[in-house]
Amino acid sequence: MTDYQYLELPDAPSLPGLAFRRFADVSDFAAMVAIIEACQDYDQVDPLSSEAGVPTVAELKDSFSQADNIDLAEDMLLVSLDGTVIGFQWVRWWTQADDTWIYYHRGRVTPRWRGHGIGTATLRWAENRIRQLVQAHGTVGRAVFQANTTSREATYNELLVTEGYTPVHSFIELGYDESHPLPQAEMPAEFELRPATPADYRAIWQANEEAFVDEWGHRRTTDEDYIKFLGNIVSNPGFDPALWQIAWHGDEVAGVALSEIRGRGVGEISELSVREAWRGQGLARALLVGAVRALQQRDVKHIRIFTDAADAFGARSLYESVGFRSLTEYIRYQKPVELT
Repeated sequence: MTDYQYLELPDAPSLPGLAFRRFADVSDFAAMVAIIEACQDYDQVDPLSSEAGVPTVAELKDSFSQADNIDLAEDMLLVSLDGTVIGFQWVRWWTQADDTWIYYHRGRVTPRWRGHGIGTATLRWAENRIRQLVQAHGTVGRAVFQANTTSREATYNELLVTEGYTPVHSFIELGYDESHPLPQAEMPAEFELRPATPADYRAIWQANEEAFVDEWGHRRTTDEDYIKFLGNIVSNPGFDPALWQIAWHGDEVAGVALSEIRGRGVGEISELSVREAWRGQGLARALLVGAVRALQQRDVKHIRIFTDAADAFGARSLYESVGFRSLTEYIRYQKPVELT
């Protein structure tokens, strides 16, 4: 029998059988997947989305094992009612390139038990845990609470606004419309597509990081990040560098389109970027079309890509011109961390 460590939450509603406890062991991942699955129809979750869809237990376990700066024993909270897990909340953190410290939290409560104040109590638990981290890190004045939700999760959006959060950014997930004829897009002159080899991986990673340096929320990277990138792609079951489109200008990587085939047969173009010196020449369009074509040649029926909703750099317009259509909007909320 598992010896759970229970917590008292000052904002907890008065419900018979309601309890809050720390993460116990890997069996809790199965309970978390069941909660996400229970929320799927109510929140109109796209089951094929890598961002919002229902993960397998193995996928959820892997995602937390690969995540930076989260201690499951301290940063995860499970909610149970009469012994059945009905909700969870977790916290992790990272730093942006502008030295802002992001303290991110995410929670869910099964639809049956929403409206009782459980989500409010667990969110405030997350904020209190974050305040402890801020004090330990010495990041007062540079720290913000951050949370992410889809535009369809009405109750969670309402909770965040009620608790003083402000929407600061939105990004969208787009899916390729197979009824749209894939346009022709030749590789511009002076650029060459070459197969990716292990000797090229660091140059590819560096080129992609450089291309996104001015993007909203960009994180400062280190050699450790490259090692993690390398470990993640090699261990990913969908890793296949033959799908990658790497454009070279002489001996420099000018642009990349990195694709993979995820679970449920979904092809995802996880990275599409062109370094600043070579923008405006049609290179991004050629890389995108090449990436879609490579996935189609593997008989992939569902192809996804993510980008900023605001279209400040023209990426969304490019994707839509090739045949992608908006599926889900994701909203980032923030508020300053104030120690109480």
